[in-house]
Amino acid sequence: MAEAKKPAPAAEASDSSPKGKKNTILYIVIGLLILVILAGGAFGTWLFLTISANQNFGEPAATAEQAADDHGSDEGKKEKKKKDKKKSEHGEAPVFTKLDTFTVNLATGAVLQTEIHVQVADEKQSEVIKSYLPRLSSQVNLLLSSKKQEEISTLDGKVKLMEEIKQTLNKVLGAKDDEDGVMSVEFKTFIVQ
Repeated sequence: MAEAKKPAPAAEASDSSPKGKKNTILYIVIGLLILVILAGGAFGTWLFLTISANQNFGEPAATAEQAADDHGSDEGKKEKKKKDKKKSEHGEAPVFTKLDTFTVNLATGAVLQTEIHVQVADEKQSEVIKSYLPRLSSQVNLLLSSKKQEEISTLDGKVKLMEEIKQTLNKVLGAKDDEDGVMSVEFKTFIVQ
């Protein structure tokens, strides 16, 4: 009988070995599930904070601006344009459009060659400039050919000419303010011979 009892403990030892493996696998699976839940929670928190940071919660100026825009108020639209202009000045790259390279005879007989670029509020306005390009170029040619060499040879004369070109362009475009038309005029080249 003693011999019959000896195989029984060996059977118990073999039963505990699979239980130990099952427990280890169970602990690994539970650990992985906990890691997945923590990673998901961390991602959800990061996503919430990122979205919250990008939205301007509690800004009364934005709410008033939106209400003014909803009612079609000119003041609301002007405020929005000013804010958009500030954004373009500080955050976004400016949008420039090349008008043309102009070669004209000045009123005094000298020749002026200049390449003019204009700054506009956005790409949409740049497309408007391109659609009006023949008329704009014609008006700039007329303005440049009316100038005397002495008028545009000084720095002040060039700055004044830039402002005159800007006003001429905005008149052709029917712009009421700079954001509707040309914001600035820049000379890439300016050669008088």
